[in-house]
Amino acid sequence: MQNLVRALIGGSMLVLAACRSNVNVQELVQQPQVGDVYVVQFQPPGTAKPQFYLYRVQTVRPDAVDLAAARQPVPELPTAPPAPASFSTTLETYTRAEALELLHEQPGDINHARLVEVLR
Repeated sequence: MQNLVRALIGGSMLVLAACRSNVNVQELVQQPQVGDVYVVQFQPPGTAKPQFYLYRVQTVRPDAVDLAAARQPVPELPTAPPAPASFSTTLETYTRAEALELLHEQPGDINHARLVEVLR
């Protein structure tokens, strides 16, 4: 019985943490800072395990952000932002609305990409 109660409590805490995490990620995307690293999870067709692509916020403007993509994907969810030298010097500009769209998988995306974490 104790094991069942522990499992239920543990599962509830996991759900709460996941909900809280999504809110925090959305808030961080809405209030970007130079140096933030957006972690985008994706899973190419035919692969068994997701991978992660990183984007570093280079410039923040009232209506847009400029992101630099990492030079290569990483196999595990990072726990800390990588060094700035890990990122390309080419910038991609996203409006604030487009940046928020990264939080959701887009219809027809065969890689199932979505922003899952912001490292600050």
